[in-house]
Amino acid sequence: MNFTITRPENKELRKVIDYFLFIKSTDDKSIHNYTTYPNNNCCLALYKNNRISWNQLENSCSIQSDSHASIQSKLYGWHNQSFKVSIAGELDQICILFTTTGLSQFTQKPLNQVSPIDDPFTEIFGPDRHYFKEQLFAPQCTTKRTQLLENFLLKNRKPRPIQLIQSYLSYASTSITEEGNKIKDFCKENFISESTLFRACVEKVGESPKDIKRKYRFRLFLHHLDAKVKLTDLAYFLNYADQSHLTKEVKKFTGLAPKKFASSVKKEGSDFFVTY
Repeated sequence: MNFTITRPENKELRKVIDYFLFIKSTDDKSIHNYTTYPNNNCCLALYKNNRISWNQLENSCSIQSDSHASIQSKLYGWHNQSFKVSIAGELDQICILFTTTGLSQFTQKPLNQVSPIDDPFTEIFGPDRHYFKEQLFAPQCTTKRTQLLENFLLKNRKPRPIQLIQSYLSYASTSITEEGNKIKDFCKENFISESTLFRACVEKVGESPKDIKRKYRFRLFLHHLDAKVKLTDLAYFLNYADQSHLTKEVKKFTGLAPKKFASSVKKEGSDFFVTY
C-alpha cells in the first residue's frame, strides 16, 4: 500500500486545501489495515472499483475491491476518536483534504448535512460532474491527477465571507501555549455571545468551538512526539492541567497511552499521522 501526498500550487487554493492524498494498492489478495487520528480538516474521498462500508458509530471503514463498482465518494471528518480503515484487495483512492473551513467555500449546505449523504461529491459539485470523476482516474500519474484536481477546484470555488470563523480558528490554533486561551475571552473581545460562535462553528466547520480547540492542541502534541521531552513538560507547554490530563486526552483520541502511541505512529507527509 502506497501513500502519496501532493499540494496545490495556487496560493488561493492552498487557503482551502491542505493537500491531496493518493492511496494505492495493487495487491488483490492481501488485507491492509491502517488507522488515522482526529484533525480539524475533512476528507472528500473518491474510489474507483471499490465497495465502501462506513460504520460511523464505530468510526471504521471497510473497503473491498469490485471491478464492477462505479466511482464512489465519501466525506470523512470531525472524528473524536481514531479512524480505522481495512482494505481487502486492490485500491485506487483519491482524497481532497480541505482546511477547517475549506469545504464551506464550495457548498452553502451545513457540513453536518453533507457528510451522511451517499455521494457527497455530487451533492457538493453537482450531478453534471460525473465526467470529471472518470477523467480524474484516467491518468495513473499523481502529478497529472493533482493538476486536474487543482483546475477543477479553482473553477468551482465560491468564496464566501467567514471572517468570524477564521478569526476564531486563528485564535484557537495560535494561543494553545499561552495562558488563558478561553473561548469566552475570544467572544468578549469580538463582542459576540458564545452561542453565536457555537452556531457559526457547527454550521461552517461541523464542530463546536471547544472540540476545534481540543483537536488543535492534540495535533500540536503529535508534532512534538519526536522531541525528547518529558510528558510533564509537554503537558505544561500545551496548557494541559497536568500529565494525567494529557494522557486522558491522548487516550480519548487514539485509544493508547502517549508513550505506546508514540512508539507506533508514523508520519507520512507534514501532517498525516498513521499507524499500520
